[in-house]
Amino acid sequence: MKKIILSLLGLLFLSAGNIQAQQLPHYTQYMYNMNVLNPAYAGSKGAEIVSFGTLYRTQWYNEPGAPKTFTANVHGAFNDNNGIGLSFINDSYGAINQNMITVDYSHTLRFGKSNLAFGLKAGVNLFNNALADLYIVDRDDPLFAKDISDTNFNLGAGLFYYTDRYYISFSVPNFLENAYNGGDGYKATDEMHMFLAGGYVFDIGDNFKLKPHFLIFNNFGQSIQADININMLFANRFEVGVSHRLKDAISGMFNVRLFDGLKIGYAYDRHVSDIRFYSPSSHEVFLNYDWSLSKKVMLSPRYF
Repeated sequence: MKKIILSLLGLLFLSAGNIQAQQLPHYTQYMYNMNVLNPAYAGSKGAEIVSFGTLYRTQWYNEPGAPKTFTANVHGAFNDNNGIGLSFINDSYGAINQNMITVDYSHTLRFGKSNLAFGLKAGVNLFNNALADLYIVDRDDPLFAKDISDTNFNLGAGLFYYTDRYYISFSVPNFLENAYNGGDGYKATDEMHMFLAGGYVFDIGDNFKLKPHFLIFNNFGQSIQADININMLFANRFEVGVSHRLKDAISGMFNVRLFDGLKIGYAYDRHVSDIRFYSPSSHEVFLNYDWSLSKKVMLSPRYF
């Protein structure tokens, strides 16, 4: 049964001869994975702070061939105005597996209590589609005669405006619409993606903060999608939240700061779109750690 489902997935992605592959994964806890989406975020936590982050997402849980995403990133500032970062994404779904490795650079302008960062992203996309390994009814179909395997270069850019209380982020992580040629007139192509995000922190009492966030994204060829989140932070340590991805899912989130610099979190998505009849849920976990290179640098609480 699993091979049959994977075959159907392959047909879904390739049926028109020209397809848009390499679609960037999305995240429920994007506000804690911002460096992957926006290169301008690199180094935003200040000089002498190196930030590490990992995230794992299983989409459409327990369905054979469903998307699974792993990200890892590290970033920091090498002076007051310049930051660097490194990101890795592995995304697999059905017979498709892709790896994206990117290097980020940011330059920040300081305006008193506010900051405006400009970022550039450059990297490689490693794409592999193992169609030849699928269970195929018609072995003579040229669509499944050979695997698609290719490597392409890509560029991205972003803006990140932030203070201690709010942020606005805009980015296009992949400008180049690369083609992955599979032969016989079939090919997969990238599409550009746009991400617009923002958030604010409201003080509600001494030990309680309200943190609304939003994310708007599309791939310039599809309808706009959006996430709306409301998180509640208790004692600068425990955080719970709810999220609504329009026409797709309602989510619950929880994270905790175990000690200075280390935070872990989990998100549960309950799907409301038609996919719920096949797989009702998705799951996501993350772990972030901020490492101070100097004992003189105090890790103040960061809200995003």
